[in-house]
Amino acid sequence: MKMLRAGLVLLSTMAPGTCALAADLTAPVREIVEATARNWEEGSSGSEEKVFSEERLKRVFSADFAAAFHAASKNPPFDLPEGETTGFPFDYDPIAQGQDGCPFKNIRIEDDGDGQVTALFNNRSCYSETTDAPDTVLIFHVVTEKGHAVIDDIYPVVDGNSGNSIKQDLKAQGGE
Repeated sequence: MKMLRAGLVLLSTMAPGTCALAADLTAPVREIVEATARNWEEGSSGSEEKVFSEERLKRVFSADFAAAFHAASKNPPFDLPEGETTGFPFDYDPIAQGQDGCPFKNIRIEDDGDGQVTALFNNRSCYSETTDAPDTVLIFHVVTEKGHAVIDDIYPVVDGNSGNSIKQDLKAQGGE
């Protein structure tokens, strides 16, 4: 009983967020990757699921990422229709890593520890005459905010190396 009481006292004195070790860090990544995959399924044109919807920006992404997304939305890479003040801040799909692609195959989500989650999938196989088209690889930095695991940044892997931070690209586009 003394051990149980000591454990409870220790838990109550821990800094906020430290109990989040039990949070599934892969959950927000899986949601985003699977939503994107649904958008790329054959026959899905016209029924696009908004991966960066306002609801998801609040629930699945960190406050800092959402703020960078909103700021960059004011300076999209294309002309806005008259009367609109914001638009999608990318001229490509940042999860699929392109404007064109194939249905996603062999999706794998791996918790690499220390808040890093890697997503691997093949969305280029329809362009390859062989079956060994390279995987698209994204490294997600996941943090805990308000007791929930959220995506704070995304790094595409390019030629085996971590590419540019998508959040930093958004901040630069938003004028930060």
